[in-house]
Amino acid sequence: MIELRPGDVFCTENPMMLGRAINAVQRFFDPDDESKYSHAGIIISRFGDTFEALWTIKKSDLSKYVGKQIVIGRNKNMTFEKFETAYAEIMGHDGYIYPVHRLAFFLIPPLAKYFHPANIPVCSELAAKFLYHAGILKNWAGKNPNYVADMIIQWRTWEIVYEGVWE
Repeated sequence: MIELRPGDVFCTENPMMLGRAINAVQRFFDPDDESKYSHAGIIISRFGDTFEALWTIKKSDLSKYVGKQIVIGRNKNMTFEKFETAYAEIMGHDGYIYPVHRLAFFLIPPLAKYFHPANIPVCSELAAKFLYHAGILKNWAGKNPNYVADMIIQWRTWEIVYEGVWE
């Protein structure tokens, strides 16, 4: 049985055209020349409720990813208090429309990092912004889903809660 906790972060694959395009760009710029995941979000309950940037930034749940590749990670420094603080900070984005135009900035990564009018994040930046407010990351802007996935999989301060096809 998988034990989810508020503050866990997840990345999923998206086999559709947009997901394949995101992976192609991420793979181009990534030092390990790999990119599997093209979406990221935050788990906000042990039941798999999520907060993520879809077409709007909103609450959702992991059930929509059944049959898709997913990785769920937990930062070893995440506490419930840090979760509450960080979640309160990003809840102000609830209901915002996804900033699709910002995806073009990721074609030249420094643009995504330094140009984010209104501070409205794309999916992976929302997860990174959450981690920033929890004191885990030093900045959030310009972080793509592959960065978040690599962080979960490769960094010593993270543990993989689950990786595989979600059931």
